[in-house]
Amino acid sequence: MRSMRVVLVERLTPGEQSRLNELEALVRTLGYEVVGALQQVRQPDPAYQIGRGKAKELAELVKSTGADRVVFRNQLTPSQAYKLSRLVGVEVVDRFQIVLEIFAMRAGSPEAKLQIEYARLKYELPKIREQVKALLSVEQPGFRGGGEYEVKVRYDMIKRKLANLRRKLRSIEKTREERRKFRRKRGFKLVALAGYTNSGKSTLLNALTDAKAEVDDMYFTTLMPRTRALKASRMILLTDTVGFIDDLPPWLFEAFKATLEEIYLADLVVLLVDASDSVPEMIRKLRTSQKVLEEYSVKTITALNKIDLVSKEDLERKMEVLHSMTNTVVPISAAHGINLDALLEVIRAHT
Repeated sequence: MRSMRVVLVERLTPGEQSRLNELEALVRTLGYEVVGALQQVRQPDPAYQIGRGKAKELAELVKSTGADRVVFRNQLTPSQAYKLSRLVGVEVVDRFQIVLEIFAMRAGSPEAKLQIEYARLKYELPKIREQVKALLSVEQPGFRGGGEYEVKVRYDMIKRKLANLRRKLRSIEKTREERRKFRRKRGFKLVALAGYTNSGKSTLLNALTDAKAEVDDMYFTTLMPRTRALKASRMILLTDTVGFIDDLPPWLFEAFKATLEEIYLADLVVLLVDASDSVPEMIRKLRTSQKVLEEYSVKTITALNKIDLVSKEDLERKMEVLHSMTNTVVPISAAHGINLDALLEVIRAHT
């Protein structure tokens, strides 16, 4: 069976940096084959996100490549996705949909599955709301009556499901909170690993503990937090958390609140940065991570990971950049065990 063939699309505002590479990494995580890409620099078009001429060009590209799906890096409104699908002849989705599909694929624990379902339904609700509006605007009374009723039933059902899922997730959160209280009472310190997705958090968890966590070069390998004691200091617990990614709507982080709480309630956060990224990319990812953390008063240190993949000169330049953006920075390689003793010393000093 051949893999799904996709065309990637990105609309950029003038001067905006392309992020097609990241979109490609996301779709490859799902096992998709990228058969084409299209970019346009312009302000968003209300009907198609890209311009009408470019949308027709997209339809031709889909036809010539035999693509099964189109993935936009930009967020699409339900009506834009519908109009584009009609025009190009295949399903058109945006980056949020891809992230949700990766989450669904990665979900292992019952809690993760509940959170995925919660996120999916929150994503679907505005689409259903828009369908109700569209049906209300149709002039044929008979058609509107039946269609409107059917869509409203679905809308109410989703709202009831969301309320039920919220109750279940709150119950899980209470259990986790009890566990945290117990740890604190016993004198354990909690250190959370945070950072952009695929920055090496699971690799570092394995290097510093006996976690044996799954590691691959794909996005969002970790969906639920894993907590293990440090080999070097059994009273310090290390937690691996879901990776950050920019431009995600607040409801998606809300769905994973239980995971993020491990960060917000930690005694210390080790924020991982990927040294193999270009400087602009490294800055973008660090800013995204800092933005997620900034509204909570958490003590943070930065670990510049994957230093084995860069030259000495490049490393010095990147360390300089990081020092201008954050306080404590420790260069490490989790995969090769480089400088981990220095990182442990800094962790002990800050907890």
